[in-house]
Amino acid sequence: MLIRHLLIDRYAPLHDLCEKTIHLYEMTLDRFAEFLGNDPVLTDLDDLIVCKFLRWRAITPHRGRLCSAASVLKDKCQLVAIWTFAAKKRLVPEFPSLPRSKVAQRLPRAYTASDVSRLIVKARKRSGITGGKPSGWWWSSLLYCGWCTGERIGAMLQLRWRDVDLDARRIVFTAATRKGHTRDIARSITPDLAEQLRLHIGHPDDLVWNWDRHAISLFPSLACLAKSAGVVPRGFHGLRKAGASYVAAAGGDATKFLDHSNPKITAQHYIDQTIGGAGVDALGFLPPLDLG
Repeated sequence: MLIRHLLIDRYAPLHDLCEKTIHLYEMTLDRFAEFLGNDPVLTDLDDLIVCKFLRWRAITPHRGRLCSAASVLKDKCQLVAIWTFAAKKRLVPEFPSLPRSKVAQRLPRAYTASDVSRLIVKARKRSGITGGKPSGWWWSSLLYCGWCTGERIGAMLQLRWRDVDLDARRIVFTAATRKGHTRDIARSITPDLAEQLRLHIGHPDDLVWNWDRHAISLFPSLACLAKSAGVVPRGFHGLRKAGASYVAAAGGDATKFLDHSNPKITAQHYIDQTIGGAGVDALGFLPPLDLG
């Protein structure tokens, strides 16, 4: 059996994977197929074969550049996930037993308030139609909502008008659309964004932002917008990190704002120290030096 068929026919439905996540898995399988010279099958889920693939992946350029250590780890995790599922279903004889991987932890980097302003101003000038709405409105209001709410892009793209109260300036992101599907959250928006949304309000069951193109194309489109605005592209998660960083800088609870279960996740992966402060360091305790 092709691993790709197992992914599409059984693994993805049973794990409720969204289209974007399925595409990421397929990208891993594409690189695995490139390494093997054929579309991978279940018998290719072998410790030695996968180890050789991961080593090849780390040193072989793709589209003109080497992939990051995080991308190699992503490929490993996805193959191990499918492999473990196949082993549990007795489709392969052994569970994976791969060496542990380490990836250097980088400091989180967020958009600044100035960056977000430039992104929204530039987005308002976009021409054409996106999801049946003017692209300028679609992109600028989406980015503005990400700034106000700190919510993930997946939940924002599944938001429907019935969960938007423009008079109360309140948005509810339902558990069914959020990562983990654990609970609803409510977030406030500015009067300016509420008026902007009111310009193209739709039927209660309609999506607020309907992305009518390939799911993955949303991200390079944002990168192009950022570059044209003179902003370093940091993806949609850069908005989430920005919200957490500014909340932390103002003394608020960034973990609660992001609806994280663990404050360590917020601190390690979301707080940009150039915005939210570097936390405890030595300078507040060191005595001055006598340098003559």
